[in-house]
Amino acid sequence: MLIAARLQRQYPKENQGVDVSVVLLISSGLLIRALWKLQSTDPGFRTNGILTLHTALPFPKYDKTSTREQFYRKVLTDVRRLPGVTDAAYITALPMTWRGGIWPVIVGGRDQVRTEGNSASARFVTPGFYATLGIAIRSGRDVSENDAADRPYVAVVSESFARRYWPDEQPIGRHFGFAMHDREIIGVVGDVRVRGLERTSEPQVYLSYHQVPDGSLTYYAPKDLVIHSSQAPQSLLPAVRQIIRTADSEQTISDVRTMEEIVGGETEPRAIQMRVLIAFTAVAILLAGLGIYGLLTFAVSMRQQEFGIRMALGAGQGDIFKMVLRQGAVLAVAGLLPGLALAYGAARLLESLLAGVRPADVLTFSTATALCLITTLLGSLVPALRAVRADPTAVMRVE
Repeated sequence: MLIAARLQRQYPKENQGVDVSVVLLISSGLLIRALWKLQSTDPGFRTNGILTLHTALPFPKYDKTSTREQFYRKVLTDVRRLPGVTDAAYITALPMTWRGGIWPVIVGGRDQVRTEGNSASARFVTPGFYATLGIAIRSGRDVSENDAADRPYVAVVSESFARRYWPDEQPIGRHFGFAMHDREIIGVVGDVRVRGLERTSEPQVYLSYHQVPDGSLTYYAPKDLVIHSSQAPQSLLPAVRQIIRTADSEQTISDVRTMEEIVGGETEPRAIQMRVLIAFTAVAILLAGLGIYGLLTFAVSMRQQEFGIRMALGAGQGDIFKMVLRQGAVLAVAGLLPGLALAYGAARLLESLLAGVRPADVLTFSTATALCLITTLLGSLVPALRAVRADPTAVMRVE
């Protein structure tokens, strides 16, 4: 450590290069680990083979629930007939786009003020939505066309909703107040990451698209069409446009995307940050290696006489080679140790971006340390080889 400190005082610029490369390498490594973790996170629904789009359904034209029902029925019937389409459905808002309306949940007839621990997200759906997105029905059933406005109001809830209010009981058949009506639970489905891959989502409540009084909750009218197909999703778009145009010539569509694009958009900012940081890291490591190389080359040139005398007195080429490499290793360690401390501080600042990866992640720190040592030692090879080629006779003659 004393040697490292002395070298760090003697050659501050070279060691700062190692410091910076360590900080950047560990920061980029942590972000890469976080990105991989996010990309492997199960969103709770299938992403492949899913085409989505938004239909306007302008008001007051679609103010009546029956008018919307006719449009949905026409579009979904024709879309399901397209080659390769396995199912299609409408929903108030897609996961990871709009967060949904948050309503207080009333259990046991007690009025309750909406809080974070007593609320759920509301979405109206048409039958077949869970099959379209591959969301597992854990118990009970999907909403159906029989769940009409003149029938008891029903709801399909997420597993997290059932665990919150009936942790050790069967939720099917239970009643709760939600979105201005008493609802009976008819099904429980898997949780979906509606707020993105990084954030915890509130419990979900799915309601029948039939059970909306005219002029009520029009903001929640299902407008997002979801289609699952065994063919390339984008190939369906011309036919789907024509179907919607046939159902309503004035209807407009927007936000045409695949579900893979929607989920990919969740990690794209991170991917951009990671690519930029990797570029800076590569430059920093290269400069650190070149700095060690330049420093040792200069040191070897100044010590040629010493090396020649040592070899004349019996030192082998291997001894000289190890001596130069040792000096390179000391320089690397002298920059590595403060670099690791600075990197940990930087990782703590990045903690909110690490998606559950610990700032002191052992794998990242050990990999970064090894890469820095290898890079700086590679920069020592040429000076070390040059040192062992010193000719003792020539050196002594010059002296």
